Amino acid sequence: MTSAKELMTFAADLKEEDERHIRKGLTEDELEIYDLLRKNKMTNEEEKKARLAAKALIKRLTEEAPKVLVQDWFKDSQTRLTVRDEVGKVLDTYQPEDSYEKDLFTEKRDKVFELTLELAINHRKWVA
Repeated sequence: MTSAKELMTFAADLKEEDERHIRKGLTEDELEIYDLLRKNKMTNEEEKKARLAAKALIKRLTEEAPKVLVQDWFKDSQTRLTVRDEVGKVLDTYQPEDSYEKDLFTEKRDKVFELTLELAINHRKWVA
């Protein structure tokens, strides 16, 4: 049985997590990307770069031309590769290999792309 104190602690934790994007200066979408880009031990500079990368990536995918998320982009393997490569380009700009070794960079790029793909396939975000 859950005590009232445990429920209050849980509610406070939920509120804190819900407001974390505000403290980080990010939208909820940017925070989701930022969390994927984080690594265990980050300097303040690396953390700043991760926030900038998250912001730039959301902007690139949703606003900038040439358009990346074309109609039904997630249904075509070639278009998927284009989106994945664009994710890599943006991350490379903000998270150069001196921040992440090559394997970790590739892992981070793939995780961000997989999230983007999953959300599009499920028609939750970034469907175009």
